[in-house]
Amino acid sequence: MESEQLESKGLPWYLVRTKQYKERLVENKLSEFVPATFFPLLRSTGFRFGHATETLTPLFPCYIFARFDLLSTYYRIQHTAGVIQVVCAGGEPSEVEEAIVEEIRNRGTNGIVERPKESYQQGQRVQVQNGPFSGLNAIFERYLSGAERVALLLNAVDTANIRVILPSARIAAVD
Repeated sequence: MESEQLESKGLPWYLVRTKQYKERLVENKLSEFVPATFFPLLRSTGFRFGHATETLTPLFPCYIFARFDLLSTYYRIQHTAGVIQVVCAGGEPSEVEEAIVEEIRNRGTNGIVERPKESYQQGQRVQVQNGPFSGLNAIFERYLSGAERVALLLNAVDTANIRVILPSARIAAVD
């Protein structure tokens, strides 16, 4: 790692687009001839067959970061098995700021980023803070696609519940 950092010092980072599920293959192939690669993973817990399981999935599916000299390495990267292209803007490969790569690295350990612990539990009473349902109490059902969206059960009429999907930022726990 130290020799990797010394060897790549001053070289820019680029984002390499890969074929689906070929990120690890591309990372291994590129590590043979580029000074540094970075393939961040996301650790998450889900349920499979009724049991909680921990999974590691790409933080950015179909993309890896690579640090290299564009002039001497671009052609070889473009023709590496599993590579679609180096991400470009206006036909020119786009450099990724060092600070962005470092921020992602700092959010995890050994390239593994963990999703923040969810703050609401199934069955917990919450209140909608803004939007068309503002002020209504609901029952938290579950998170959808990470922690950005949630499913809530609103008690609308007598015993009828309506499932509503909202951004998680719109709700707050009820004491």
